[in-house]
Amino acid sequence: MSTRSPYIPADLARERILAAARTLLAQRPFAELTVGTLMAEAGLARTVFYRHFDDLPSLAPDLLPDADDPLVDRVRRGAAQQSPQEIARDMVEGLVAVFAEHGRLLRAIDDAAGRDPAVAERMERALVGPRELIEGLLGGAPSPPPRPAESARLLMATHRAYLLDTFGAGDAPPGARAAARAALLALWDRLLT
Repeated sequence: MSTRSPYIPADLARERILAAARTLLAQRPFAELTVGTLMAEAGLARTVFYRHFDDLPSLAPDLLPDADDPLVDRVRRGAAQQSPQEIARDMVEGLVAVFAEHGRLLRAIDDAAGRDPAVAERMERALVGPRELIEGLLGGAPSPPPRPAESARLLMATHRAYLLDTFGAGDAPPGARAAARAALLALWDRLLT
């Protein structure tokens, strides 16, 4: 007599895989993650993983805390009625909130991208929209930089490094959110005025 697991709908299985990966990545680096460990944490058969993902690197962009409704999409939805300063404010507030809440996970994904070219390539594709948003803000500034696309890459790297440094260990001091928000908003105020 075979003992089969009860049927799990595909969308629920996918969510369980992602939730298990987020839990494990809060405890260990991406490089130590295995499909077997991940699926044991999810309580699903190993074969279920491959119904949803090609490999562990293909999982990385879906682990982003806002993968279901990316911050860049939320900011863009309100952008038509906002000034560049308001768009930058919404972007900064969203970034600080995501990094403050999910710093360890984002650090694990960032570390994985630094070690695994496949993860880096997937993450690069996931960052096209945010880079375009920043490039548009810079290009429309009163004194735009000579190469807005390169300046957008620089700002994204700077924001990521700063926010990971502040929140990536998961032990940011009280007031870190407010300080990070103030520092980034001051930078954007200079860029856009």
